Amino acid sequence: MLAHERVLSDEEFEPWFAKAAELSEFFREIGPKYDVENTFAYPSIKAFKESKIGGLGIPKAYGGPGGNILQISKIITEMGRGDAAITLAYNMHFIMFGIAMANMSDEQNKYWGQRVVDGDIIFGPFSEQRAGFSGLADTRAIPQPEGGWKLYGKKVWGTLGEAADIITSSATITDADGNLPEAFEDRVSSEMMYIHDFNVDENGIGDGVRIEKTWNALGMHATGTHVIHFEGFYVPESGYICEARTGLFSSLEWASLMFASLYYGMSLRILEESRNLLSKKTLGATFGAIAAADTKVANIGHIVDGVGDMAARCEINRRMIYQTCNDLLDGYDEEWPIELRVPYIGLAKTAVAANVMHMAQKAMSLVGGSAFRKGTVFERFYRDACASMYQPLNADQTYTYIGEYMLQPEELND
Repeated sequence: MLAHERVLSDEEFEPWFAKAAELSEFFREIGPKYDVENTFAYPSIKAFKESKIGGLGIPKAYGGPGGNILQISKIITEMGRGDAAITLAYNMHFIMFGIAMANMSDEQNKYWGQRVVDGDIIFGPFSEQRAGFSGLADTRAIPQPEGGWKLYGKKVWGTLGEAADIITSSATITDADGNLPEAFEDRVSSEMMYIHDFNVDENGIGDGVRIEKTWNALGMHATGTHVIHFEGFYVPESGYICEARTGLFSSLEWASLMFASLYYGMSLRILEESRNLLSKKTLGATFGAIAAADTKVANIGHIVDGVGDMAARCEINRRMIYQTCNDLLDGYDEEWPIELRVPYIGLAKTAVAANVMHMAQKAMSLVGGSAFRKGTVFERFYRDACASMYQPLNADQTYTYIGEYMLQPEELND
């Protein structure tokens, strides 16, 4: 599979990681403002495009540097250390082009790959209102007499749409009157993944498409995640990629491992901020659970243990992600039953999500009541970490896939 090979050397990768570090610092600087304003971090668009880092994973045959999935994981982690919410938005670029790239034709990869290498940004709204990521598309693709389709419907998690030049998404091909297939098997085979240009004005209005700014969530404010309405959006036949479910689940590592990488970066930032504060914090004279003339929190047992616990979880996160990426690069995933490939890769995301949520809560406890004030970095970690439980594959999905396989009678007989 593309980007699952060791092509770009460690030395060649170093300048790309340096670009990620620069973006990380910039995201860290501007992130608090856009968290408070609850809007997309618009200055990040120019910085991301000019860095050309979005094209890291494009193979050399298609005009890119040939970065692999582990190297992309590392740059997402580094950017996530700066600001997780802003990075979550651009994380969608890497996820969606990774999935599309794995399923597109050679001709499509050459064209769209060069666009991305030149700095274009891609986004991919797939989730539908009734069932999120798992729901077959209610968005209808009505065949047109001149060829291609016009799309009608909406996607509810359109992250990065305000910055995007390209869209890849799903829609179900209907009959000429716009009727969805009635049989389940026909419904599945008629759901397509497509790719096309995405152009909207400053108000989010384009030809047959519009962005409705609906984002008002607990955390991750700066992602700019909105509802995308399709009102006759035209997709030519050349934009057809593949059957959507086949394409998504054959390459879902781009979602699970990239989300895992983002939250690993966030866990590193939580540890960093906790150490900086707790290593210097002094309570002075205390009388209560601790009686001392001068209480330095760095000498308190549960503080020491808590920071050690967070550091250990960061290292576990690193090992889970790096080993899973290396399993793909070494072809070890071919030894797994095909039914377990998606959930076994997803274990990294499941574990990292649990760790970052634990760390965000632990940091609040260790820092004390001041962390509960709105506007502190720890209060924001607590809010932002909550998003990790929702993105695919979540823990429930992962365990269900594995459990269903394990309980098949024919597998028990083996």
